[in-house]
Amino acid sequence: MKISLAKLREFFLSDKGRKILIVCAAAIMILLLFGSVFGGKENSAPVQAENTAEIEKALEKRLCELISEIDGTGEVSVMVTLESTSAAVYEKDRKLTETSGGSSKETEVVLAGSSKQPLKVGTVMPTVRGAAVVCKGADDPVIREKISNVVARALNIGISKVYVTG
Repeated sequence: MKISLAKLREFFLSDKGRKILIVCAAAIMILLLFGSVFGGKENSAPVQAENTAEIEKALEKRLCELISEIDGTGEVSVMVTLESTSAAVYEKDRKLTETSGGSSKETEVVLAGSSKQPLKVGTVMPTVRGAAVVCKGADDPVIREKISNVVARALNIGISKVYVTG
């Protein structure tokens, strides 16, 4: 079934075509509105904590459990270091203002509710700086490589940021 551009143009220029376009545009706008209202929040991270120390401890505990599942590993101790603390992300309203010298951009934080609090849309979790693992069985190069790969993948960091020793 081939449809030529001329027929498509003719259809959308007709009254019926215009009505269909308007209905489709309205449906898309409604979907975008509902998506931003109900599903516009960032995915919550598996570790929710207020400060860096709590996040580090939670990551260390989960990594210890994960590493202990590798065949040939014994007692495990892990230390994770983070770049910074978590940061709140607030909704911002961007305005383009015209001045005599040209245009400039102006950003304001959106305030919500009667208390005029900033509208929080999510939290940016801190990035991992590195990890150190002390583990029985890590003297074996194959096990050490498995541990390094597991930690690097779990923390989404380069393998050079992971140190493993026995």
